[in-house]
Amino acid sequence: MNNNAMIKGIAYYHPERKVGNEYFIEHFKKQGKDINGLLKATGRKERYISDDEQENMLTMGYMAAKEVLAKTHVKASQLGMIVFSSGTPEYIAPSNAIKLHSMLNAAQKCAVYDLNANCAGMTVALDQVSRVMRNNQNLKYALIVGSDQLNRYSRYREAITYSNFGDSACAMVIENVYNSNRGFVDSDFYTNSSHHDKILLPAKGMSNVIKDRSLSTQDKLVRWDSFDLSGAFYSAKISIEEILFRNNLEKSHIKKYFLSQFALNNIKMVAEDLGESMDKFTFIGDEFGYTGTTSPMLAYARSVENNELEIGDYVIFWTVGAGTTCVCCLYQY
Repeated sequence: MNNNAMIKGIAYYHPERKVGNEYFIEHFKKQGKDINGLLKATGRKERYISDDEQENMLTMGYMAAKEVLAKTHVKASQLGMIVFSSGTPEYIAPSNAIKLHSMLNAAQKCAVYDLNANCAGMTVALDQVSRVMRNNQNLKYALIVGSDQLNRYSRYREAITYSNFGDSACAMVIENVYNSNRGFVDSDFYTNSSHHDKILLPAKGMSNVIKDRSLSTQDKLVRWDSFDLSGAFYSAKISIEEILFRNNLEKSHIKKYFLSQFALNNIKMVAEDLGESMDKFTFIGDEFGYTGTTSPMLAYARSVENNELEIGDYVIFWTVGAGTTCVCCLYQY
């Protein structure tokens, strides 16, 4: 057996302010819109939204990072890599990972970088960091942090974003473990870029935000045009079956699925496509809303909290990012 990358611990942070569906129902009713059907399809009940002007994705990520380091008893000075995933970065330069490195007082012998695969980011980071660790036995601990404030960038007149998104941060310590098969197993990707113009942030592009002083506020926020996401979610079935075939596993070997929390109906569709029971799919979107890059990892964290996993259990992470691009990871707990 060789070395492998294992999730040593996971923690998350969310703002204190909890907002229920009633607020959004009334908000859009004033615009002559009934969003009850949308809320039912997405499975929304509550979501956490920051009302602190001083709070941003970086400060939220720091809170989650501090928590996971304390939980795992890993010192920031022991980290050999910090990867920060966000689709709503506070800074372009320097990287948010550099900022976090300073906030944590991490060591100098540490690789740091930001990763933006939008909502797929943390799962992509798990794949990348795990594969780097497999080929670098000197890298003992890595920190993956994901944080998004999607609600803050939503247009008040667009229900699919404004009523759907919540704020959260999540952090994982990844440990390079020797002589163990547990941890990261394999990954699979699917990209169909035909929808590259359907979700845009900022709506008019960063160059226009900088140079066009007359640009309206809404053109600096998310533009979300309606499009068919069913193909992306159907690709989950293809990727999951492919990754199981490659590793001589059956669906019966999978204890839990941690999928994008974009909509409950989408998770039900994947479960039906796979012929799997919904009991195997963790859904936390009714409590957290849709949180972007952190969403499948929050589902994993909740299952760990509830002691739903045993040593040796196989789990699947799958999620989708804007554009669209999908990532699937097979992991042994």
